[in-house]
Amino acid sequence: MQEYIKKHFINLRGVKLGEKVLVIESDDWGSIRTPNNKAKEHLIEKKLLNAKDSFTQYDTLETDLDFEHLLETFSKHKDIHGNSPVITTNTILANPNFDKIKEDKYEKYTFETFSTTYKNQSQSQNAFELFKQGIGKGILYPQFHGREHLNVPMWLKLLQNNNQHFIESFNLGCFSINYTHPANKRNNLMASYDYQNDEELEFIEQSIAEGLSLFESIFGFKSLSNISPCYVWDESIEKTLFNNGVKFIQGSRFQQKPQPNSKKFKRIFHYNGEKNKLGQYYFQRNVLFEPSLNKSIDWVAKAMESISIAFSWNKPAIIGSHRINFTGGLNEQNRINNLKLFEDLFNQIQKKWPDVAFISSADLHQIYYKTNS
Repeated sequence: MQEYIKKHFINLRGVKLGEKVLVIESDDWGSIRTPNNKAKEHLIEKKLLNAKDSFTQYDTLETDLDFEHLLETFSKHKDIHGNSPVITTNTILANPNFDKIKEDKYEKYTFETFSTTYKNQSQSQNAFELFKQGIGKGILYPQFHGREHLNVPMWLKLLQNNNQHFIESFNLGCFSINYTHPANKRNNLMASYDYQNDEELEFIEQSIAEGLSLFESIFGFKSLSNISPCYVWDESIEKTLFNNGVKFIQGSRFQQKPQPNSKKFKRIFHYNGEKNKLGQYYFQRNVLFEPSLNKSIDWVAKAMESISIAFSWNKPAIIGSHRINFTGGLNEQNRINNLKLFEDLFNQIQKKWPDVAFISSADLHQIYYKTNS
């Protein structure tokens, strides 16, 4: 009952829409995470990764087969306007260039673009071409998730200080291991926009500007939005994003705001269509569809309830579904099972709401912009 009430609460505020629109937002595309099963098993054995964690078990770089099966599944479904469901693929533009960083004795950070990372992985040789095919078919719509999904300044310091856990994972092409320390507010180094001082903030601001420039050069258009890794950001980050053309900010239920001299983040609630002082919109995910995270939940029923509540308040249904739900590189059955659940979800949605429209996050921003102008 408490969860049901929360679902209504998060849809209370904001402009009401005159149509039923459904958005799917998916984070982490392009990020290397755990490179292969050999590395995964070694890091689990060393207790540097948690074997019970779903991201440990399933999350890895997209493969050719991942894209092929995703596009095949989504193309079967069409909305009232003849459009397939579209995934706003929030993309990490770069991964560490492990060889170059090691060559420079961890004193300098060097990255490679995610498309280069694809080429360096045997299962992903055609992944970027398939990604572009998905964009052309209107099934994938990339947006900016960060230059990398890693707190680079903290990572480099640990490597320079010869932290053996991070050296060992580095040699396996991995940075996403467990790490608890008073200087770190999370249990890993994945929060790219967390910082302790002005020097680290300057690095983040540069990475955002460079990442957004990379986005435009790779995809041929600007990213209108940002979703901060691990939902960690503050007003300084918003200003940097604004100065580099970002018009709206995707998010989960709460923003995690870094606090000076504190071991915790400040949680800030946002609602769909809310604006900040710079005029940037906030959009909040009000539906979860994360079958990889808990196999015991009926995710289709859970999502249908959330969508129904959003539509009852005349609000968009914004589904949060991480990249992990589409990947089969570490466990092919993970992708197979989840795509079947997506098929079931789409069938139920279109049966209950035949007038639903499948749109991207950028389309949703345009609707709100027109409604408020």
